Amino acid sequence: MNFLNSTALWGGLAAVGVAVPIIIHLLHQRHRRRTDWAAMELLRRALVIRSGQIRLEDLLLLFLRCLVLALVAFALVRPTVEDKTANFLAGEQSVGMVIAIDASYSMAYGKHEKRMDAAMSRVSDILSTARASTSVTIVLLGDQPRTLLRGANYEEQRINEALKGVQPFPERLNLERSLKEVSSLIEELEASVIECYFVTDAQENDWKDLSNQAKADLDAIGEASNLFLVPVKLFDGENLAVMKFGYSSGSLGPGGTARFTTEIKNFDSQPNGGSVATLLIDGQPESAQRLGTIDAGQTKVVSFFASLDLEGKAKLSVSLSADTLKQDNFRHTVVEAQKQVRILCVDGEPATSNNENSSEIFWLAKALELKQAGGSGPVSAIRINWRDLEAETFEDFDIIALANVSKVDQVSGRLTEFVSEGGGLMIFAGDLVEAESYNNNLRGQEVNLLPGEIIEPLSFGEESSTDEATGGFWTLGPIQSGHVLARLAEKIPEEGRNSARFQRYLKVEPDANATTILSLSESSQPLLLEKRVGDGTVLMFTTTADRAWSNLAVQPLFPILMQQAVTHMTSRPGQNDFLVGDSPKLPVSGQEVGASVNLTAPDGSSRQVTLTEPNPGVAACPIEADDAGFFTVEAEDSSTIALAVNVDPGESETRGIQVADLEQVVAGSKSRIIPREAKNLVNEVKESRKGMEISRTLLMLALAIFILQGFLAKLFTNRMTSSGES
Repeated sequence: MNFLNSTALWGGLAAVGVAVPIIIHLLHQRHRRRTDWAAMELLRRALVIRSGQIRLEDLLLLFLRCLVLALVAFALVRPTVEDKTANFLAGEQSVGMVIAIDASYSMAYGKHEKRMDAAMSRVSDILSTARASTSVTIVLLGDQPRTLLRGANYEEQRINEALKGVQPFPERLNLERSLKEVSSLIEELEASVIECYFVTDAQENDWKDLSNQAKADLDAIGEASNLFLVPVKLFDGENLAVMKFGYSSGSLGPGGTARFTTEIKNFDSQPNGGSVATLLIDGQPESAQRLGTIDAGQTKVVSFFASLDLEGKAKLSVSLSADTLKQDNFRHTVVEAQKQVRILCVDGEPATSNNENSSEIFWLAKALELKQAGGSGPVSAIRINWRDLEAETFEDFDIIALANVSKVDQVSGRLTEFVSEGGGLMIFAGDLVEAESYNNNLRGQEVNLLPGEIIEPLSFGEESSTDEATGGFWTLGPIQSGHVLARLAEKIPEEGRNSARFQRYLKVEPDANATTILSLSESSQPLLLEKRVGDGTVLMFTTTADRAWSNLAVQPLFPILMQQAVTHMTSRPGQNDFLVGDSPKLPVSGQEVGASVNLTAPDGSSRQVTLTEPNPGVAACPIEADDAGFFTVEAEDSSTIALAVNVDPGESETRGIQVADLEQVVAGSKSRIIPREAKNLVNEVKESRKGMEISRTLLMLALAIFILQGFLAKLFTNRMTSSGES
């Protein structure tokens, strides 16, 4: 027997209700006063004879009245009986169902018939078992569950209207979040039979390795309802997916050529050949490549080269020729092309008048301003003495490079503001760098630019762990980071990397939120670190920008690193790339909090959005990335901001879990699996409906007993009166 209402609440009230007449009866007996008078002696003998009978009659009435209250309370608990007793007690059967439909984008898979179409056919079969009194809840599952109907009485027209036009979302299925939501929806239902249906393609990625929390929620759903897992029919066919796409290397400025790479995976069980990948810039095809044959389960990396001569945000996409799942055939990214980058190179050790290349920034400026035919490149390096740094206007520059600058006491606050608003800061070590000044002024609560704490400069051989057999110097250590600068260094042949030799470095203890991009051999100490601060980037080299501590400045790797670092800090490729379901807040410069901007979605629709303040003094546009493609933010007196939104590639693995494996996964939970090949879904549902509510029978019984006790009370009273008893 189960109960639909709280047994604790109504059971407690019943106990109180039953106790009240008993207490009144006992109190009446206790406070009865005895008064002797002459006529009483005449009645005493008759009362003694009748007292036993009266006491039995009183107790009978008391029992019947307590029974009425107990039956009413029991009826309010709404007990349900699941056996044949329910028919004998004239029970009523009420049904409440939660239908959870997988609406992740893998449900759009299929060449002729989509998985979602098969799912809706199964949903139609389930709903055909409903009656007018059936309570129906329908929820679509994706990254976030969406409830279409909540506890609504079944009306065919209303249900059909709610399900009309249901399409998969461009999202991956978040099974844990979905199970939790379904569990809460089941708790809202009150019926003698509660049913829950999961109609899904049962992807292996989602169901094979359930987390402990997901298993616990699934068990709870099975305890609270008749749980059915309804996998839909699988469709075989080719499926190529774009897993990654973005900027790889090269110049994004005018006249430069940038390399973009994409990873394309074949999820089919057969080799795939003949597909074409196309690069699009601002929606226009730029170049196309035939992919050739990609073996089953294999990933192919394809490179595109493009020259972005325009200035501002560029929207790039890669697309595949059509297959059975189009949602993962596209991927997008946003990069920023600048006409010219201005870099302030701060010389901590200026050159002597007769030796220009002794300057701390001589080789740095050479690496930044690579000469091209017809004049200078897109980078302008402005050289100043470190003593003049305080007088400079930082807003005139995109990057500030500090080379062996001794102190930063007077400019630390301005540097933080500069970086937080999107500027780039490069710090090079040197003998003049005062660790105390940097640690005290660039690491703290208000100012925190350094990627780590500066300890001290160390020379080769000063540490006991140093291996003298290496020849008196360190080289570049193994590349272990996936950072764009690390990948660039990795492309240099090992012989070329080993030609960079370091005799001295600045020992730094990296912060937890810093990234070690390159390190030194043997000691494994950081050579290049990165830290993101606000919208800007800080790069710290633990060696010098000249040849004082190493020969890096005159190696081919150095100008390549500098050029790539400039692109990384100014164009910030990939910074505005998000996944469907994210909620980014894009800073909008030149606008105040509360102002309205125009937000255009990938489908071309526009709406006004009010700017919020996620961080003090920063006006930002909140965006719900609910579709794949490009979102753009336009405001008066501000440049247009674009962001790219992509689907989660994890949903592209369309292979479904086998029924035997699924049974093993859900073993222990009270669930039934109706295989996709089964034709008897309706019969399975009807046969499982066992349980009737007997509240109405209990209330009728309580009413009958109430009438009976009233009749008996009247009868007993009349009889006592006719006998002359008071």
